Amino acid sequence: MPESLFRNRVLKSLSPEDFALLRPSLHRVELDIKAQLEIAHQPIRNGYFPERGIASVVATMTGGRQCEVGIIGYDGMTGIAVILGQDSSSNETYIQVAGNGWRLPVEILRPAVAESPSLRTSVLDYAHAFLVQSSRTALVNGHSKIEERLARWC
Repeated sequence: MPESLFRNRVLKSLSPEDFALLRPSLHRVELDIKAQLEIAHQPIRNGYFPERGIASVVATMTGGRQCEVGIIGYDGMTGIAVILGQDSSSNETYIQVAGNGWRLPVEILRPAVAESPSLRTSVLDYAHAFLVQSSRTALVNGHSKIEERLARWC
């Protein structure tokens, strides 16, 4: 499948050379509701590039209280901790709205990011955008009415 037919913005933004590094190992997957993509404090095995659907990134406090700290749709990817050099995340990520996308094993992603400066720049640009979104999510969750909080899902 040519890169131009992908909906995921991270994949679409890659140069043909960077896309060629990842394409052979990308596997099409259904992303069913409640599917866990990352388990807190467990090794991340795959990065996911949603085409449709929404993944929730959720932080959990001692005692079990949870709060959504970010969302990932067709504009992004999971596995940000991996591209930042970590093996796991302190948050969990699961599918909130069912869809589909692409799965890439981290044993392919990690060396590809190390090999290609332009790929590294692309995924780090997305990581930065996600961190900005996450800080805005925390701000809105703390200071906005429910209607305003739900508006970002539209």
